[in-house]
Amino acid sequence: MAVIPIEIISDAICPWCFIGYRSLQRTIALYKKTYPGGSKDEFQIVWKPYFIDQVEPEESVLINDRMARRMTPAQISAAQTRLIRVGKSVGIAFRFGGYIGSSRLAHRVLHLALERGGGEMQCAVAETLFKYQFEREEDVSDVEIVVQAAVESSGLDESDVRAFLAGGGGVEETETEARGNRVQGVPHFVIGGQQHLDGAGEMEEFFQAFVAARAGMGKTAA
Repeated sequence: MAVIPIEIISDAICPWCFIGYRSLQRTIALYKKTYPGGSKDEFQIVWKPYFIDQVEPEESVLINDRMARRMTPAQISAAQTRLIRVGKSVGIAFRFGGYIGSSRLAHRVLHLALERGGGEMQCAVAETLFKYQFEREEDVSDVEIVVQAAVESSGLDESDVRAFLAGGGGVEETETEARGNRVQGVPHFVIGGQQHLDGAGEMEEFFQAFVAARAGMGKTAA
């Protein structure tokens, strides 16, 4: 058996991070089903923060208005069409009618999830935040949405989540981690501590990285 650690450097307001995570999940399932001995291997996933907006936005804006700051209408249409097509291939139903703002609260609640329930709970919260932002057209800069997503996906106590966020929990930790990541964009995956993948990632790339990581680390007999 091999234990393969995976770090996902991501932002909750990044649609390609959602796609990348779904591709990773599918590749893990394929690896466990097809790679010799892979069914016994364990993947330990941890999420690390990245702020697409280095300066925190003062307020949320419509997704289309945000995209219009750097794209023409034709480019927006093409970008959204591509996201819808690629998203559909990994089971994501992208919608772009909602508002989008700061991801600071989302990162802080992910920090809480890791503290309270480890990587498995953190993964559940991360995926739910993506679903809220990109499928349900909810704004994950809204504290009510973040609390709802965290409680729904993790079983954390609502009052505990509210107290953590209201009390400034996770602010210093997430800011420090984000500064220390040293990546230029997201998603970014670190597999087995050595294999680095930029972008959403193809399943073949992930699979090869799993195999390389497994070969490069000590394995214990099942």
